[in-house]
Amino acid sequence: MKYPKTPLSNDQHIQLLRDRGLTILCENRAKKYLNSVGYFRLTGYMYHLQTRDGNHSFVGEVNFDDIINLYQFDKKLRAVIIEYMERIEVAVKAKLTNKYSLRYGFFWYTQDALFIDKDIYYSINNEIADTFANAQEGFLKSFKFNYRDEPSPPSNMALETLTLGKLSRLYKGLDNNDEKIEIANEFNLVSSTLTSWLIYLTNVRNVCAHHSRLWNKKITADRPSIPSRKNYKFNGTMTDDFNTTMYGIISIMNRLLLSFNPDNRFISKIENLIEEYSIQTFLMGFPEDWKTEAHWHKENNPK
Repeated sequence: MKYPKTPLSNDQHIQLLRDRGLTILCENRAKKYLNSVGYFRLTGYMYHLQTRDGNHSFVGEVNFDDIINLYQFDKKLRAVIIEYMERIEVAVKAKLTNKYSLRYGFFWYTQDALFIDKDIYYSINNEIADTFANAQEGFLKSFKFNYRDEPSPPSNMALETLTLGKLSRLYKGLDNNDEKIEIANEFNLVSSTLTSWLIYLTNVRNVCAHHSRLWNKKITADRPSIPSRKNYKFNGTMTDDFNTTMYGIISIMNRLLLSFNPDNRFISKIENLIEEYSIQTFLMGFPEDWKTEAHWHKENNPK
């Protein structure tokens, strides 16, 4: 089947939206967003406001400004998620380097005996070797110049070249030895749970990095495991779709952040955004009683 649709001008898109029942009070403002954001991207903030019968008619009184409000909220939400995701990533890198280097030396990641998954071992080492061979970062260039006999950079430099996705796979591939367990314990988790969380958060980070809609998206790839042991399980209200929605993402990130930065403002920034943009939180997977019973209100977050 061939794609039947034809391109539309901004004026035609505006008329199409009006025909579907959307109120557009300022055409110039609508054209500005259609020009700078694009019709297709904006449709992602309309679907939940439209019928599912194929006609895409808007249900009730919906204004173009309502769409832009969601778009702007989502943009700021992604910024907060990325900001604090970086802190988690940096903490994981620091813990890996600190613990494994002290026990096995700076080049521990080159020791295949430390890895239970040899495919991951070879993949990570090849990735680091390629980056080192074509060094672009100043610290790698300096190390190569000063230590010409070293075929690889030390761990504190090597891990800086890895993305969160590669870092997650590295942790997953390690044998479940004392160091791996200690790192998980410092995050108040067991290692298998930490592995699943880091892999899942990589998917969340990728959504943010590609500027895709996040606020009400169901992220179903690599669903994170939910701790059930008394010492690790979440307090507060648990939802059926916890491990696919923003409610779960926020809860997971908050748990990780509290373990090494208990005075962080992650939750307060999220809640302030929700209040500022008057967001319907049930579309983010939040339970009805989230203002008092959300996991982050039960995990001693000082905000």
